[in-house]
Amino acid sequence: MEKDLLETFVTLANVQNISKTAQVLYISQAAVSHRLKKLEEHVGEELIIRNKGAKHTHLTAAGTRFLPLAQNWLRLDQDLENFQHRPQTLELTIGTVNSVNNYLFSAFYNQLKTDPLDWRLHIRTLHSNEIYEQVRLHVLDIGFPLREQRVPHIRVRKIHSETLMVVSRHKIHNKTVLMPSDLDGRKQIYINWGADYVHWHSLYFPSYIMPKFSVDTAKIAVDLLDDTTWFFAPYSICLELRKREDCYISGLAVQTPSRDMYMITDTQMEKMKRREITLFKWRIIHYIRHKEKEFIDMLHRFHMENQTEYVFEKDMRK
Repeated sequence: MEKDLLETFVTLANVQNISKTAQVLYISQAAVSHRLKKLEEHVGEELIIRNKGAKHTHLTAAGTRFLPLAQNWLRLDQDLENFQHRPQTLELTIGTVNSVNNYLFSAFYNQLKTDPLDWRLHIRTLHSNEIYEQVRLHVLDIGFPLREQRVPHIRVRKIHSETLMVVSRHKIHNKTVLMPSDLDGRKQIYINWGADYVHWHSLYFPSYIMPKFSVDTAKIAVDLLDDTTWFFAPYSICLELRKREDCYISGLAVQTPSRDMYMITDTQMEKMKRREITLFKWRIIHYIRHKEKEFIDMLHRFHMENQTEYVFEKDMRK
C-alpha cells in the first residue's frame, strides 16, 4: 500500500476538512480527493462521507475501523525508517573486580567512546566468585575474574598475568630495585592480592609484624600513602599511579606471585550475542597486549633500566 494514500487519509481524519488537509500536505484539493478515491478502491470500502457544501468531512463506519490500522502502518513505517538510519548499537554487561575497573580498564572504556561502533556497556564491579555466578545466570555477558574456576558451560581463558611492585611517595633507601628486607613491614599498607600472595608475603613479613593499615582497595591505599608508608601492587596499578599520582614505583629483586586475570563467557550467551561478544573480546585483548608493551616501555624509561627484563621475564614468555 502506498504511504502517501494513508498519510492523506489519516490527516483528513484528524482535521476533517479537505482544504486544510491539502494545506498540511502541501498538495492541491484535487490531489487529496484523488488519493482518497484511490485508497477506497484499494480497500474496497467507502472511508469518508463527503457532503456537498459542508465544510467538514466525517468517517464512515469502515473508515473508523480502518483508521487505527492506517495509523499503525504509518507508525511502523516510521520505526523501520528510523531503524535503518540509526547507528547500530552493541550492548553488553560486563563484570570485573575493583582494581581492574579503576586502573587496567579505565583507559579502555575511554577508547570505546571514539570507537566506530556504538557501544553501550553496563559495567559492574564484583568479586571473582560473584562474576562466575552472574555469568552462569546470564546476568553478565562477559566476566573478568582473578582466579580460575571450573563451571559447567563456562568458557575460561587466561588473558593477562602481572607481577608485583612497590608503591611509595619517595625512593626507598635510594634504590630502584628493592629486596623485601629493605621494606619496613610496620609501615606497610597491606592489600590482600590473593592466596598465593598471602603465602608469599608470610615468607618475608612474619605475622607478628603488624602493617600500619590493612585495606581492600588500591584507592584507599593511595589515599593513606604518605612519606613513610608503602604498599605492594600489580604493575598495571603501579604504572597508572605513576602517571596519575605523585608516587614512586620500585621493582623487586625477588620473584613475586603473579596476578592472573581471566575472561569468562557462558557458551549459550556466546551464541545469543555472538557479534557483540566476538567484537568486544577482540578489542579487549588488543588493548591488553598494547598495554603490556606500554608497561615495559615505561619501566625502561623511568625506573627499571637493566632490571626490566628480570621483572617481566615470565610474563614475556607467555
